Amino acid sequence: MLVMNRLVPEMIVSDLASSLDFYCAVLGFQIEYQRPEHQFAFLSYHGSQLMLEQDDLEPSSWRVGPLEAPFGRGINLSIKCPDVQALIDR
Repeated sequence: MLVMNRLVPEMIVSDLASSLDFYCAVLGFQIEYQRPEHQFAFLSYHGSQLMLEQDDLEPSSWRVGPLEAPFGRGINLSIKCPDVQALIDR
């Protein structure tokens, strides 16, 4: 059973498939669950958790400001990794 951390960042992405490829194939995250109909995935990696959602460009009450590329400006995520060299060697 998945136990969610007390704080799990959710990032808006422009291409969920490409983002999943990067986080899973390159960094080694695993998909805990997905909601394909909402372009959403919940990922984990050695105790770190991350939610990704593809922007559908529709108006939403969740938005507090305009979303403009590049997304993610002003945020820094630190993810503990048991073996950085293994990631580099991938």
